[in-house]
Amino acid sequence: MSLLIPRRFYWISVMIFLVMSLLCTFLFLRARDNLQKVYYNQIKTSGSLASHDFERTIRNNIISLSNLKARLEESDGAFQQYLFSDAERLIGQNEALQFVEWINKDGIITDIVPLEPNKTVIGLDISKIEYRYTNWREKSLSGITNITPWVKLTQGGKAFLVDVPVFYKEEFQGTITAGMDFKKQFDNIGRNLEEHAILIKDDVGNVFYSFNDPQPANFPDSRVFTTQLKPNPASNENWTFYFLYRDNAVYKERTRVQNSALGVGLIFSALLSLLSYFFLAARFKAKKFESLNFSLNQLNNELELEKEKAFKASQAKTQFLSNMSHEIRTPLNAILGFANILKDRDISKTEGVYVKLMHNSANALLSLVNDILDIDKIESGEIKIDHDEFSPSKRIKKIVDTYTPEIYNKGLVVETNIEAVYKKKVIGDRSKFDQIFTNLINNAIKFTPEGRIKVHYSDEIQDGNLIVTVFIEDTGVGISQSKLDYIYDRFVQAEDGIRKRHAGGGLGLSITKELVSLLDGTIEVESKENEGTKFTVTLPFLLSSGTITDENNDLDFTGTKALVVDDNRLNRIILMNYLNAIHVKSVGAANGKEALRCLEMEDFDLILMDIHMPQMDGFETVSHIRSGMIETLIIGVSADVTRQAIEKGMRVGMDDYLLKPINKSDLYAILQKHFRHNKV
Repeated sequence: MSLLIPRRFYWISVMIFLVMSLLCTFLFLRARDNLQKVYYNQIKTSGSLASHDFERTIRNNIISLSNLKARLEESDGAFQQYLFSDAERLIGQNEALQFVEWINKDGIITDIVPLEPNKTVIGLDISKIEYRYTNWREKSLSGITNITPWVKLTQGGKAFLVDVPVFYKEEFQGTITAGMDFKKQFDNIGRNLEEHAILIKDDVGNVFYSFNDPQPANFPDSRVFTTQLKPNPASNENWTFYFLYRDNAVYKERTRVQNSALGVGLIFSALLSLLSYFFLAARFKAKKFESLNFSLNQLNNELELEKEKAFKASQAKTQFLSNMSHEIRTPLNAILGFANILKDRDISKTEGVYVKLMHNSANALLSLVNDILDIDKIESGEIKIDHDEFSPSKRIKKIVDTYTPEIYNKGLVVETNIEAVYKKKVIGDRSKFDQIFTNLINNAIKFTPEGRIKVHYSDEIQDGNLIVTVFIEDTGVGISQSKLDYIYDRFVQAEDGIRKRHAGGGLGLSITKELVSLLDGTIEVESKENEGTKFTVTLPFLLSSGTITDENNDLDFTGTKALVVDDNRLNRIILMNYLNAIHVKSVGAANGKEALRCLEMEDFDLILMDIHMPQMDGFETVSHIRSGMIETLIIGVSADVTRQAIEKGMRVGMDDYLLKPINKSDLYAILQKHFRHNKV
């Protein structure tokens, strides 16, 4: 009986090798495509957010000029005398504004601020500058804000010229024109984008801003995010925005890792094909020996010895197969085990990609082995952002309450100042919010052997958002100065002796920082070794529509009479509605003179006084009122946030000062401060 291994076993092992090689190649190509998608999605997401910030910055500066225009038009030109004092204020507030000038309807520059560095343009007739005048005239008569390309200025330097047309008395009067250079404001945005490079061109291709030495030509189109910035929605100017990484090294490193992973996969394919060959050969020989032993046993007992030898040979082959299976499964399982461990550790994004590639390749190979040896596959998930309505202060209090027993059991003291202002609700990812502060509080407990843990909460409303600030301070082991700058880097904690003694589950500081960044927040750390650590987290959230609950029911100012003075009718209506909600009877006046006439006819308990008005402004009106020895409560109302304006209001006799746009809760709070007879 021949024991020659059949040739088909060789072909089967070769086929297994080819199939495995094709699978590895498929996984390699798929991983490469996924890496490119991930790379582009990362740059696209970051670039899209950044482009919105840049575009919003541009538009905010243009809107500030439109506010000047609105005042001129609403006052039929009476505001002209305040135009350049307000323009000086705007220049002080907006770093992009280089100067503001008035170009009359004939195209002649008649006024400019600041004057000294720009006086050479006074009297300049732009009608003699053909490329400038034609565009200026055409868009101005159409009522469209005009933005020139990045141009060289007569007085030196370069800037964008933004022309805001002004119409009153039913005809075109001229333009409020500003020279704008956005570099400082753009650099402020760029400080949060140190890993990236930015290039912006105007609508005729002039490069007017670059950040971190961008080199788009060194990157393929698939790794450069390009979009259009539209500085003025009403016009047709489009600026080109390029967003890319500072260099291409990361992508080259990823490509090298992919190639290495493919090589490892091919090696494992060869090992698996050998395992299959030995398995088939051993099974073939075992069957042959079993058949031979059976035949010999039937022939005579004298062949029993040969039968025993054949049986032992079969057992040897079976043991060999078992050993080979073990030898292959052991490194595969080890690779997968370490990959799973590394996935849960604090590692960099690049290293995370390496681990994922290693995990996927080894898992694919082990899955095929497990099809023969009955072992299950490994699965993984992904992160998403939720939008929940919740109270940040209430969530912080709940987390602290959850850990308070553990803190006390460890002999520690917990200090909090959390005021349960639960009426402030936001829209955001509650789960990730909880996860951030659970990680930090848990860290504080873990690394504080004695002393105290302090949790401080505060919030403030800014532009419709609730800015939440929480710091968590402990008296624990602290962090050495040599590692303080690297605590968010992945793997750093794994090398720290203290961290090893406190090893356990959790996302760690690197993941916590990623969650904070995911929620558009910031995290800062202060620490001294053996003295303690303080983490400060700031997170912005969109206020819920129900943020301020119906507090009007607790306020009753019945019998109070108010005079609302504002040259803008809509502003008067809004303020009068706010007052009406708390039972304040109110009367409106469109300017200072009208307000004085109202005061001659009846008495008022409260006056809400606008600052910038035609005929008689708020400062002058308050001076007249106080000169008549009238002690009525006067609250200034203005969008002018400068310290000088507020101090001037107090000097002329205002009792308090509110900033536009008026927040209803701020108004009610200031009334409660000055009127103590509200009913609760």
